[in-house]
Amino acid sequence: MWAAVPRRVRWGVGLAVAVGVAVWAVGPSAGPEAAGRDADAETAMARAQWAAMMRRAPTPLTRAGRRDTLGPGDAERTDGRYADYYVYAAPDSAVFSVVVASAEFAPDLAVRRPDGATVAASTLLRTGTRAEVAGLRGPGRFEIAVTSREPGATGAYELTAGASPVADSLYADGPARGDTLGRGALGGTLRAGRFERVYGVVAGSEAPVIIRVVSPAFMPRLSLLGPTGEVEGAWRTMERRSSGDSLYGVVLRYLPGWDSPYRLVVSSEAPRARGPFAVDVRTLPVRTLAADGRGLSGTLGDDSWLDGYRYVDMYRFTVRDGMRTLVEATSEAVPPALRLYRQDRRAEREAIAALNPGGTSAARIEQTLPAGEYVLEVTSGGSPADTTRALGGDYALVVRQTPLAPPPPRPGSPARPPAAPTGPLTSRVFSVSGERTGTSGGSTFVVGATQVAVSYPGGRTRVQVSASVRSVDYTGAWAPWSSFARKSYLIDDAGRRYAAAPGESASPSGGQAEPGMVRRGTVVFYTSGAATGQRRFVLVASIGESSVTLPLSVP
Repeated sequence: MWAAVPRRVRWGVGLAVAVGVAVWAVGPSAGPEAAGRDADAETAMARAQWAAMMRRAPTPLTRAGRRDTLGPGDAERTDGRYADYYVYAAPDSAVFSVVVASAEFAPDLAVRRPDGATVAASTLLRTGTRAEVAGLRGPGRFEIAVTSREPGATGAYELTAGASPVADSLYADGPARGDTLGRGALGGTLRAGRFERVYGVVAGSEAPVIIRVVSPAFMPRLSLLGPTGEVEGAWRTMERRSSGDSLYGVVLRYLPGWDSPYRLVVSSEAPRARGPFAVDVRTLPVRTLAADGRGLSGTLGDDSWLDGYRYVDMYRFTVRDGMRTLVEATSEAVPPALRLYRQDRRAEREAIAALNPGGTSAARIEQTLPAGEYVLEVTSGGSPADTTRALGGDYALVVRQTPLAPPPPRPGSPARPPAAPTGPLTSRVFSVSGERTGTSGGSTFVVGATQVAVSYPGGRTRVQVSASVRSVDYTGAWAPWSSFARKSYLIDDAGRRYAAAPGESASPSGGQAEPGMVRRGTVVFYTSGAATGQRRFVLVASIGESSVTLPLSVP
C-alpha cells in the first residue's frame, strides 16, 4: 500500500514525521517558545496526514450512504484512533448534514468544507451511538473523516449525507403526541440497524421535566441532547418499565439548565423494531407552601422527580425573621424523609435533613432557621432494604412558623391577657379506602379516596381529602377540578357540614379523559370551630349532573 502512494506524497509524510520527532526531542526544557513550536508542529503534522490520506483516492459518498467497518487496515491517526476518509460532492446550495451511526462503538466525525475550514461533530448532536455535522451548504467537494471517540475502538458503522428531517416540537405540558416508528415516510430514519425519530423539546422554565414514552410494540430507547451534549449524570434519571408483553415504557426525568430547546431521539432497544408509540412531556413545578400550619397532601410516584431509587417532591416556602419553623411529613404508605435547602439548585448547601432511617410513619424538622427562601424535598427514608427500590404513596405535609417571643404591646395600648388554654389539638393523617360508581351525561365514573388529613388552623377545622375520579367509558375534556370541589361537601357523624374551599383544592392531572384514565387531586373542606372526635366522614362528591356518596371511616 505504501509503494502505491506517489513519491511526493511519501516525501511529504516523511518530512512531517521528521518535524514531529525533532520537536519531541527538544522536550519541555526549551520553555514556552518550544511549547508553542510543539503545538504548531502537531497541527502541521495533522494537516499533512489529512492531506496525505485525501490523496489516496478517498471513497466517494453518495446520498445512498455507506456501510463500512472501522479497524485494523484503516488509517491510524497519531492519537491511536482508526480513521476512514470519504469525499461527498454536494450538487447544489441546499443545507445538508453528515451523520455517522454505530451500534458497536461511539463514533466521531469531522468534515472539511470546500473553503478549507474543518467542522467537527457538534456535541449537541452526539450520543454514544451517533455523531452529526449539521448546517453544511454546497455546492462543492466536502472531505469527511470517520473515527471513534475512544482510541483503538473498532466496529461496523453507517455514514450518510443528505437533508436532515425536520424535528417536530414537543412542548412541556402540551397534549401528548402519538407517532409511529419505522413505517412509511414519517416512521423515522434507519441508522445502525434502528429507526429513530428526533424531536425538539421546549420547556420554558428551570423546573424539572418528565418525558414519558410508551409503546405496545417495542421497548423505547431514549437519548436526550442538551446545549452541552447528551444529558447524563445527576441531571438525568431514567426508568424502564413493562407490563407483560403488551406495554413498554420509559420515564426520563431531567433538570434543564437553559431555556434553549433540547433534542429527544426516540428509537428502540431491539434492532429494526417498528410500531406505534406515544410521547408526553410534563414539568414538575416547585409548589409554594404557606407556612401557616394548614397542611396539604401529596403523592410520591410517577409525577415526582426520581433521585436514585427515591421519588422526590419539591416545595418552596419563606422563613421570616424571629420565627421557629416546624416541618412534618406523615404517611401510612411510605416512610417519609425530609431535606431542606436554602436555594433551588441542590448543588447549594443543605440546611438540615430528617432522613428517617428507622422507617417510621413520620419525619420532622423543628429549627430556628435564618430568614430567607427555602426549598423542601419530601422523599422516602427507611431501612437499607428500602433504599433499593422506589417507594411511592400518599403523604401529608405541614409547615408551621411560631414567634420566638410574643411581640411587645404598642405604646398606649393595654397589654393583652394571655389566651385561655383550649387543650391540645392534634393534627391527624390517616389512610381511607372506598369507591363509589355514578353516571353523568350517559357516562360512568368511579370516585375514590385514599387519605384524609385533619388540622386546626386559626381555630377552624380543616379536612383535606385525597380523591380520584376514574373514567369508565367517557372520552373528552375533564371539567375543571375547582368545579368538582365546589359542588362537593363533607359531613361528619355529628351532622356537621364542611364547606369546600375550591381555591385550595388542586389536581396535577391533565385536561383530557379516556376510558380507564384516573384523575387524582385534593379537595379541602372547612367548618367553624375545633371539631374533634369524629368517627366517620361522608364525602358527597359531584360528578357533573349528579353525585355519589362515599363513607370514610376514621380510625
